[in-house]
Amino acid sequence: MVLKIKCNDFITPLKSAVDLLKLGCQKGVEFELDNENLCLNDNSNVIDYGSYDKNQLSSNICFMSDDEDDSSDDGEYMTEMERLYRKMKRIKNSDITPEQDGGVLKQMKKPGFGKTVPEKALVQIHYNAYSEIGQPPYDSTRMRGEPMKLRLGQGASILGLELAILSMAKHEISRFLIHYSYGYGEMGCPPRIPPKATLIIDLEVMSFTEQDGVDDYYDLTPEERRAKLKYVDIEKVVNVETAEGKQYFDSKNYQKASYKYSRAQNILEEYHLKNDEEEKLWTKQLLKVYTNSAICHHNLKQFGRTIHFCNEILKKDKNNVKAHYFKGKALHGIGNFLEAKNSLKLARNLDPSNTAISSALQSLAKSMKEQELFEKNMCQKMFSKPIYNAKSDTDVFSGTEKKEETPKDEGDQQTCSEDFRNLVEEQLQKFQKESDMTEMPFPCIQMNNLEIACILETADKLGLGIRKRGTGSQLRYEVHKKCIQPDEAK
Repeated sequence: MVLKIKCNDFITPLKSAVDLLKLGCQKGVEFELDNENLCLNDNSNVIDYGSYDKNQLSSNICFMSDDEDDSSDDGEYMTEMERLYRKMKRIKNSDITPEQDGGVLKQMKKPGFGKTVPEKALVQIHYNAYSEIGQPPYDSTRMRGEPMKLRLGQGASILGLELAILSMAKHEISRFLIHYSYGYGEMGCPPRIPPKATLIIDLEVMSFTEQDGVDDYYDLTPEERRAKLKYVDIEKVVNVETAEGKQYFDSKNYQKASYKYSRAQNILEEYHLKNDEEEKLWTKQLLKVYTNSAICHHNLKQFGRTIHFCNEILKKDKNNVKAHYFKGKALHGIGNFLEAKNSLKLARNLDPSNTAISSALQSLAKSMKEQELFEKNMCQKMFSKPIYNAKSDTDVFSGTEKKEETPKDEGDQQTCSEDFRNLVEEQLQKFQKESDMTEMPFPCIQMNNLEIACILETADKLGLGIRKRGTGSQLRYEVHKKCIQPDEAK
């Protein structure tokens, strides 16, 4: 047996095997380290094992549980795998093979709910797969930390695993014993899976979506879809896309979820309605997709897109609480406080007991109060001692110097004070670090060109983005966070 010595968080292999019987002798044992096979990381003195965490590994080892242990063997010697087989064979309806040949046996650990997984479904599963009892798994999604997505009926997995999945419901947890004829065959898959290996798979179905008819849809041209498909056909495809979108949403991958909802939206919007009944079903489904898209973009802080989808919902359902709520939150996010207040009040009128709406209104009131205080302080500091006077200023965006008209009197001279500059920097830093908003509204007070330039220069210095909107008398500036991609759909 080859041992390894641990010292000061290092584990080093020995050069030769050690006789365990000699470890207890009084003379002791000399150890020689195998320095040639010592593999260290470039940036540390810690050995890179390329293996799983030991605690994680031990928690996933396959052991016989008390309910699986069968002591009534009448003195007959059996391996643990043979005892497990006999125990599971006695469970009623444990054989799930079509031929009832005992090739795949099932023991339910925790029941699921709803219908069983249909053929050709797209499933998401977690599993530990073993070839021996008392040993770590040869494959494990649990230890990888992410479930596996599998399309049934395409030969992407061993037959025994597909039969196992088809016998389960959502969130069911079961153990399966799979004969090698339903697994990796007589040859196995060395070195991890020995020849003629009986497999133990502990399996949980996380979710599934039916795929029946979906491939047919994508194989058709737009003209063929219009001619051949009814609404019930495209609804199946939409359900698949939205179900996958929900999986991404639940894992907080809002970008991919948004993509899936966008595909569902395109499918629905390309369909040509044939009667009033279809239109009712179509409208209901489209509103769900718009709502999901709005929430995804809100979580991505793409507030312009959120407002767009909320407006689309309100065109079809003016009393939609979620649309008013998320529109109000998004308007708050881009600094449009007055319209945000109107949207949130409409949501509250429709659902007075909704605590989320009340909380959103409180948050908006806080932002409005802070903005009001900022403008008040700014007015006070606008007329402090100036750091310079000017009859010309610089266009922040073009870098060119513009000549200003001669002021009418001394009070019209354009100034920018040190106090003003400090206040602006303080407020922009607060917006950058603390605020959930993506855009900061410009103060609604009259400022001269140098004061506007001060705000824009300070924003640029802090790494904030600057945008121009409108022209002439309608020209306005926006300061936004660069980490949020500019969103024009407002």
